[in-house]
Amino acid sequence: MALPVAVSKIGVKLNMCDYRLPETGAVSDPAVVDPLIATLREKYPYAEIMLIENDATTVKADIMFRYLGIDTIAKQYEAKTINLAHEKKWEKIEIDGYHFKCIDVPSVITNCDLLITHPKLKTHSITKISCGLKNMYGCYKERRKVRFHKFLDEAIVDINLALRPNISIVDANICHEGIGGPIYGLPRKVGLLICGMDIVAVDAFCAHLIGFNPSGIGHIRKSEEKGLGNTQYELRDQLPDRMKNYRFSFNRPLFYLFKVMRSLQVG
Repeated sequence: MALPVAVSKIGVKLNMCDYRLPETGAVSDPAVVDPLIATLREKYPYAEIMLIENDATTVKADIMFRYLGIDTIAKQYEAKTINLAHEKKWEKIEIDGYHFKCIDVPSVITNCDLLITHPKLKTHSITKISCGLKNMYGCYKERRKVRFHKFLDEAIVDINLALRPNISIVDANICHEGIGGPIYGLPRKVGLLICGMDIVAVDAFCAHLIGFNPSGIGHIRKSEEKGLGNTQYELRDQLPDRMKNYRFSFNRPLFYLFKVMRSLQVG
């Protein structure tokens, strides 16, 4: 009798860098994470599955694992929660990046056979949108990643050059809209799950879905320029509604005003 084929390690990069409740659309939703991990466990019964996050400037991943119940989900399916802030083994990866030419990345991720980025679909006060590419930004070793904000689009591209997800599975069930994203925006019920093997194509579709031109999103455009993927996409399934019905609220004049104000402060 043939034994089941299993992936040895699966890493799922969550999106828990904010401190709001799941119903706000700002953080990973346990109601979506649970069936995702259940499906992976059913398909790969002998795999080592890891749910991965990292400490941020104002948030500690260990607290969020407990607060959202992600640790309980992990135990249910014999998976692990990994806080990259506690990892001792990091390796230097040379890249042809926009800002960095060498990045320290966690060995626990580079050793994965399957890396899934699992972001929330949100608007963002600096990058316009936050999706799969932006989700990987949390993998930088430095906790105070706020210092990268003055070149945030380039920093997003560079970390994706070093750690390239195999699949992007976007939680677009309860999303986040408005100029206050990714933390202080407003919840928006969309009711979609969006996925693909080309992270740039998935991000481009999500940008288009919620009312942005993908070429106007700096990190999406620059990711394509660096060969991370293609902004052209082909839908496998029909949307249940017209694209215009999914457009998010986003105050563009206020966005550009804040952008000018930030540039004056930096100067």
